[in-house]
Amino acid sequence: MKLGCFDLMKEKNILRILHETLHAEHGSALEMLAACKATSRDNLVYGYFEHAKDEYIHTKTFKKILATRIENTHVEIARNYRFTPIGIIKKGYVDNNGFLIETLKLKDFVAYVYTNELLAKKSFERILKLIKDNKRDFDSILDIMKDELRHHGMAREYFLKYYPNLQPYHLFLYKLRETIKNKTRRIYYKNIEFLEIIFKPLYSLLALLGGYLLLKFNHYHFYRENINLMDISSKSLL
Repeated sequence: MKLGCFDLMKEKNILRILHETLHAEHGSALEMLAACKATSRDNLVYGYFEHAKDEYIHTKTFKKILATRIENTHVEIARNYRFTPIGIIKKGYVDNNGFLIETLKLKDFVAYVYTNELLAKKSFERILKLIKDNKRDFDSILDIMKDELRHHGMAREYFLKYYPNLQPYHLFLYKLRETIKNKTRRIYYKNIEFLEIIFKPLYSLLALLGGYLLLKFNHYHFYRENINLMDISSKSLL
């Protein structure tokens, strides 16, 4: 089905958001699995494991939603929204220097989960508005939102129990910090897209020039079998 200009822009925006969210969910799954492996407290191990399992299910759901929408999209557009595991590092959802459980104190890690699950819920609310015409996808993301709120509630309960003196001011600062980080990540991504638009024609031109120069080389002089090296033409590369 051929889309109009406005519909095409809308669909590309949906694909971009789904693609970004897919990487974010996969990054969260890895973070929680790393936390599960790093802790020795039984209650935390179980909680982290269940959280990681949910995030892997969310990842699978977003993969399915994205794949379904890509099937109806031109291949030139679809190839920009392929999922690659390395993308979670390139996009900043997992730090190249290590997992959060390895670099943060437990208090800071739990606060991170608390704030990011709440931010994720708001992000999913925006996605629901974009895909409201697709009931199956709408219901799937609605179920994910319920999981995110449950994760947020569990982190909040833990935080209030073990760090009551830091509420609510401390959590507000965490939320503000993560909000700024998320906005900075989006700005960085948009800058990358802009630079790609600027430099892609230049890269293509350099490739064409390189191909043209290769055509000018005398390839026959690369064959060295049974040839006296002193008789090689001065036009040869070697």
